[in-house]
Amino acid sequence: MLTTWLTWLTGTSAWAQYNVPSQATGEARTLEIAGDPRPSAAAPQLGWEVGASLDFLMRDGAGELEGFKFTDVVFLRLHGLVAVSKRTELFAGVDLLPKQPSNTDELLWQSALLGARVGLGEKLSAYLRGQGGPAQGRDGAWAMGEAAAQARVPLAENVLFWESTLGATYTQLFPDAAERRRLWQTELLAQTGVAIRDKRGVFATWLSFGFHFPLVARPLPSTPDPVTQRALDPQVRVDVAMGMLVGVNRGLDLFVEASIFDRGDLRDAQTTLPILSGGFDQKRLVFGFNRRFGSRRR
Repeated sequence: MLTTWLTWLTGTSAWAQYNVPSQATGEARTLEIAGDPRPSAAAPQLGWEVGASLDFLMRDGAGELEGFKFTDVVFLRLHGLVAVSKRTELFAGVDLLPKQPSNTDELLWQSALLGARVGLGEKLSAYLRGQGGPAQGRDGAWAMGEAAAQARVPLAENVLFWESTLGATYTQLFPDAAERRRLWQTELLAQTGVAIRDKRGVFATWLSFGFHFPLVARPLPSTPDPVTQRALDPQVRVDVAMGMLVGVNRGLDLFVEASIFDRGDLRDAQTTLPILSGGFDQKRLVFGFNRRFGSRRR
């Protein structure tokens, strides 16, 4: 949920919405989407931002599956966001894989994302995003859609904030092997967390928790696809993230985030997804920056 926290923590009124780990997954937040809450007459233009991060992915081994150590798997995440009105912003991002183990053969391009956010009031907003990319082992592709509402409540003089999200996700797999039944699942998304930010936006830190509760999945293990024998048996997903940000100047922020994703069991492929970023149990360490322009500057 990294970029989700980043933009408003720096003093702007919108959130970058690129879930990478969050800087490219759709957990942005906002109250007023674009512009300084107190814009000056000399700077009425809307804002935009770009950012990038290096995302180090680690996992424990299980059975014949080897673990990933620090620097074994590294993502390069790029994202951009533009405010098209005072309450609407569009965002997009891409994940690249410049570093992977010598015994894997994943594609350089790993995913792309496109979405939009709309402010619904002083404390509410909503977003819709779509994301997709190649499946692990170059076995077809995957696509995901997500929609959610978000609320942010200041708890202590605009220094301590509470943020929560409630929505739903839909994920579908498109394996190369011809299957008779679609592989898909839906989940209920619930996220909550707190953040502390100094009033100048020079320093911020946050702690967040996310849950994905399975709703419907097909085909089930009891009735697998008759051709491929594949099935989905999703389990409750949990993720925890802690991060901090330092504002270098009015338009540039540096950040770091550590997170843990709990998703299924590597020894049971039906409980995981063939997605390198987020499809199975993993630990993440992210280093990145955000560069803001126009009215998004602090």
